[in-house]
Amino acid sequence: MSASDSSDRHREIARLYAEFLERVGRGERLGFEEWCARHAEHAEGLRRLDREWERWKTVFDLLASSRGEPQSKRLAEELRERFGENVDPGVSLGGEPKHEDSGPSSELLRRLRVHAPKGSRYRMLGEVGRGGMGAVVRVWDEDLRRTLAMKVVLGREDAAGKGPTPPVDSRTLGRFLEEAQVTGQLDHPGIVPVHELGLGADGQVYFTMRLVKGEDLKKIFEHVVSGHEGWSTTRALSVMLKVCEAMAYAHSKGVIHRDLKPANIMVGKYGEVYVMDWGLARVVGRKDLHDVRLKDAPATSQSIQTERREERDDTPDSPLVTMDGDVVGTPAYMSPEQAMGKVTTLGAQSDVYAVGAMLYHLLAVKELEMPYVPKGARVSARSVHMAVVQGPPKSLVELAPQSPAELVAIIEKAMSRETATRYRDMEALASDLRAFLEGRVVSAYESGSWAEAKKWVQRNKPLTAAVLALLGGIAFSWNFALDADAERARAEDERAKTAESNRKLEASNATLLAQAREQKLRGLIQEVARFRAQCRTTDGLDRLAKPAYQWWLDEADRFLNGVAEDREKGIEWQPGLADVRAKLTELRGLPSVLPYTEEDRTRDLESHPERRRLRKLEEEAREAEATLREPVEELEQEIAWLESRLRVQVFPA
Repeated sequence: MSASDSSDRHREIARLYAEFLERVGRGERLGFEEWCARHAEHAEGLRRLDREWERWKTVFDLLASSRGEPQSKRLAEELRERFGENVDPGVSLGGEPKHEDSGPSSELLRRLRVHAPKGSRYRMLGEVGRGGMGAVVRVWDEDLRRTLAMKVVLGREDAAGKGPTPPVDSRTLGRFLEEAQVTGQLDHPGIVPVHELGLGADGQVYFTMRLVKGEDLKKIFEHVVSGHEGWSTTRALSVMLKVCEAMAYAHSKGVIHRDLKPANIMVGKYGEVYVMDWGLARVVGRKDLHDVRLKDAPATSQSIQTERREERDDTPDSPLVTMDGDVVGTPAYMSPEQAMGKVTTLGAQSDVYAVGAMLYHLLAVKELEMPYVPKGARVSARSVHMAVVQGPPKSLVELAPQSPAELVAIIEKAMSRETATRYRDMEALASDLRAFLEGRVVSAYESGSWAEAKKWVQRNKPLTAAVLALLGGIAFSWNFALDADAERARAEDERAKTAESNRKLEASNATLLAQAREQKLRGLIQEVARFRAQCRTTDGLDRLAKPAYQWWLDEADRFLNGVAEDREKGIEWQPGLADVRAKLTELRGLPSVLPYTEEDRTRDLESHPERRRLRKLEEEAREAEATLREPVEELEQEIAWLESRLRVQVFPA
């Protein structure tokens, strides 16, 4: 029977059943079995529809009539009897308190009582897509005048979109309600908000949420290759960073996604990033309603395979389902432990692996359709699953040799086969990815002061020349002092002409000086790292909250006076000028270091550049004094002669 014929048959059954209800409603004495006998070709369908109507009619009657505690308990018992103990929507995340009456059915009552079918506020606009246990429909909210997405729970037979909604088993309904409540409690910009959970007039359980308009991550990866709308690897990495942040929040609330893949990541027109489809999510500490192990391929007695069927089955997107019937599609982004069926070990690090696999796909998107699947290759989903179980995908060094080594290191750590060597959580992965985007040190690749210094130089090239000049001057002065000490040591060695014991002592002295030099050089590198910490971006001093000259004055004061240690504020101790002088005095006082004698002091004074200038000034002063001395002597002689003449005239002999 074709799909069209089946659809016409279901519509005819629905029309006949509606006609029966209408006649009975008008008071006509008509038995249901009599009606079925009149339409024997549709009798079985009519009976199935009647059973479904009676089931939901009871629920609707109870919902409409329940007002006090006795009716609530009656409804709880009715729902428990009809849906079973698997219907347990009482999910509470992050340690939030539950209601006192948190039984499965009573919680469902509290959630759905206000949504009993009294006329729908939503107008259906068309189906968006379908999943393993639900369909997403675009609807118009008549009250708030906005377009929303509505997800409705489906029976297994409804997955193909045929006829009336078949019965929904209790386990499926329980998982659907858990998905709605889990998603509704994850209040994060990267997770689509849930607006309402309710019952439709047709008896379907639904929840509404924001309608996301955009493209999934796989389409974004294709844009990176083509450069469409300015998409680049860096821009796509910023999307992945938002995914990490959303998942880090979900993990902090005890929720594991377990189905992260590009199809479940949506990117909006204005840069919004959403992690979608939490249908396979698990809440830590609660009984797992999902068996996420992959179901084995069904055995078949058919020995003939048509070419069309082989082509359909040999694709990486051919559907794979879990043991409890949920469609998960390709396993290319599954962690090894999930692919192997080790469901008890699945946790936050399984989601870390999935994010790493998406990053892997991004870097190798020119070569791969997805991890384990080369471009244009015909590989079945079952083959991909077996490849995941057997070992890691092809190395990025071979697939994308031009990729940054730091980013490759991040991906390799996230996709480690062993959970112990992966990132400990999503926050650690986000931290490394953020460091890569900001040009800082990536812990998965390298660490330490030297790595920090190199990254600072790369981010602050305009300031590098000035810093290198400053370091060069300091290093020259320090080397000059060390060279002077070494020269004095060599001179003493020549004067003393000591034996082997003295030569060993000199070797020990040289080692000590070399260690001191290395220690100081490391200190300078640390100063570069601190300088880097204050200039984190390429615009350098423009980002400081003070003028450039004030910053230099503050830095000079810090170098002269040092910095006191404050562990509570995370401030490290830095030596000042007094500390350096004290250290030099300590070094000069060591037995293996020659004393600084008066002769050494005189020699250093004589060789000082300012000393030469002083001598020149003294010579100029002496020349000036000699030049003035002769006129002064002549003037004194003339004065003496005049005085003698005056004496003769005033006091004649």
